[in-house]
Amino acid sequence: MSNTHPTTKFLRIGQLAARSGLSAKALRLYEARGLLRPDAHSESGYRLYGPPALARLNEIGVLKRTGFTLAEIGKLLARKGSAATLIETRIVTLHREVQSKTRALAALERAWRGLDSASNDIDQLLENIRMNDRLDMRFSEAEMAEFKRRGEILGKHFTPAEREQMRRRAEQLGETGMLQAQQEWPELIKQVRAAMNLGIPSSDPSVVEMGRRWHALIQPFTGGDANLGRKMQDAYDKEPQVMAAQGMDKAMFAYIRDAMQAAGLKLSA
Repeated sequence: MSNTHPTTKFLRIGQLAARSGLSAKALRLYEARGLLRPDAHSESGYRLYGPPALARLNEIGVLKRTGFTLAEIGKLLARKGSAATLIETRIVTLHREVQSKTRALAALERAWRGLDSASNDIDQLLENIRMNDRLDMRFSEAEMAEFKRRGEILGKHFTPAEREQMRRRAEQLGETGMLQAQQEWPELIKQVRAAMNLGIPSSDPSVVEMGRRWHALIQPFTGGDANLGRKMQDAYDKEPQVMAAQGMDKAMFAYIRDAMQAAGLKLSA
């Protein structure tokens, strides 16, 4: 027995695929993941789709274009958990991917410059890439050692439970993730400093965006715990040499806090 509405024009899955520009296989995957469901069934039992399904596919497409995984899209569309947290996590991930691709591009460019323009020597290309990998590895180890040194200095100002909380979060990121997150800070700090020196208000859209990036970089380490974020700032205040080594000072913290507040973000730094 049909459960269709007589005034609604429904589509079979093949027609929905043609209308949406997606494959029937993709639509079935969305159904299997719980992202899409039929709006009705025909008397023969065929799944039928109407305007709600088309609207849902549009929502999925918008979120996919910004890099969300299907699992994350499912949570967002089901209104489960914090959308802000998911978005912040996605921003951090995309920043890491950009950093990774930038390093890969730089390595290829260096390898390319080491080849003769007419060279077809794959062995030489491989050796050039390996050499760049070894250079990058030495740099990464130095960066990680410095990051750990600063962490040990600041760690003295946290309780054992708080240090354990941050240690677990660092383990979740992994050494590569920690390094990538750490390598994003210098450029952001430089941009914030430049904006301050130019006298740009913290409410300016460009500075507010920096506040969002700052907030997103903090989240993997604090988990959004505002108290932990405040203690991190207090630790920096008590270790001015660490703050200065990273190009920061109290005025910058106040400036970026105002920018985060202008963005409507919960302050955690």
